[in-house]
Amino acid sequence: MEDSIRERYVDLPVVSPDANLKEVAQTLLDSEGTMVVVSKSENVYGYIDTKVLLKWFLMGEEGAKLKAGDLAILIRDEDRLESSVDIENIVEKVVKNKGLPLFVSDEKGVKGRFSLESLMDEIIRSYGEEKGKRLNVEHLIKVVIDMVPFGIALYSVNGKILQKNKIAQQIIDENLVDLAKIKKMAKDNHPKVLTLNNGTHYRMCINNLQEVDNILVTFTDITTEYEMLQKLRNSQKEVETAFSIMLPDQRLEQRLKSIVEYMDEYDDNTGMIKITGIIKNGCFKHVINMLKLIADAFKQGLMELPGMDKNALVQATILHDIGKVQPSLKIGDIVNPKEVFEKGYLHAFRSADLSKELYNIDTNIYYLIKYHHHIENELPSDFPKFLLPMYRFFRLIDGLSAGITRRGSNISMRIRDTRIFVKEESNFPLYNQKLEMDVYTGFLDSKKL
Repeated sequence: MEDSIRERYVDLPVVSPDANLKEVAQTLLDSEGTMVVVSKSENVYGYIDTKVLLKWFLMGEEGAKLKAGDLAILIRDEDRLESSVDIENIVEKVVKNKGLPLFVSDEKGVKGRFSLESLMDEIIRSYGEEKGKRLNVEHLIKVVIDMVPFGIALYSVNGKILQKNKIAQQIIDENLVDLAKIKKMAKDNHPKVLTLNNGTHYRMCINNLQEVDNILVTFTDITTEYEMLQKLRNSQKEVETAFSIMLPDQRLEQRLKSIVEYMDEYDDNTGMIKITGIIKNGCFKHVINMLKLIADAFKQGLMELPGMDKNALVQATILHDIGKVQPSLKIGDIVNPKEVFEKGYLHAFRSADLSKELYNIDTNIYYLIKYHHHIENELPSDFPKFLLPMYRFFRLIDGLSAGITRRGSNISMRIRDTRIFVKEESNFPLYNQKLEMDVYTGFLDSKKL
């Protein structure tokens, strides 16, 4: 019973009212739904769906000033229900509200939204279980099917359409959705995206209702998030293309893409790490993220300071890890990082020597690469003092990019004169921090969030 109640709703990701457009969009893309909850204050919640997000996105610079709490649609008490109520009461509430969203509530607040797909599944299952309630259930099915904002169709196992709404009919007609296509998709166990002639994108999902020997097919409109994802992908591709053009040797791209990065969980008690993910093209992505941070600093005027050289930083970024060698690990491995991974200064020295020999870099870039894994009090006496501002900034963005690449960190960087203020947040509380650094004096203050 508890499992069937849990299947009624979809967990919603939660963002703070201070979240910006990028954070909300990333949270939405990382989830499987089309909505995020905004925790505004104690027991007061709002939500942002793809329409609100798109409107926010189109506001441009004006929208950049707004936070999630400014745009969140308030979730009223009448929009909430406990997940354990009878299915008839849920449908009655949907009809009364003339649609969704309808949120799942408990004493702690909002924890998700009711899934019409799951409710339909439950209604149809009850249809096959109790003949005495058949007329009642058929009426409920018709009411829900006619009102849902997505396509829904019920097939028999021999391909006959038992129920459908107008959205489903249009999608079925344009995409020739037949039993063969449904069976193939069920076998592949992967949702399929269908596109209508008007450019609307729908995610097609299959649910086998074995108790009644029928197949439930749903078509959810994902046009907004699909197009936003394409824009983000195109933006990333443009950055990577520009980066490839900048390379002194096109073989460098393959070299950087061949170096993986690992995601891990650290055990403070044992000093061991557990490998939780393998990032293919990891070093390539790391370099791209460093270049983005340099571009951000450039926009904020850091490169106008004496001692800062954008071109030198870009060249050092591209070449600083070409000598890096990673161990071969797999997800689930538990290892001692001090034993498995070579010391950082080794690949730094190797990268510097390779860069000097192959690409004839100047002495300044050579020093930046060679000592990017040395802390400041470990630098040799012949390290040029005028390089210290760039060296400090280079080490900073190397670490921040590692957080972006390996932990999906959100980085906000603000620059005032010679001071850099950074806020790093991710799903790894151990690494969340606020940091202040002066590139001229070397002043550094870091606080855990």
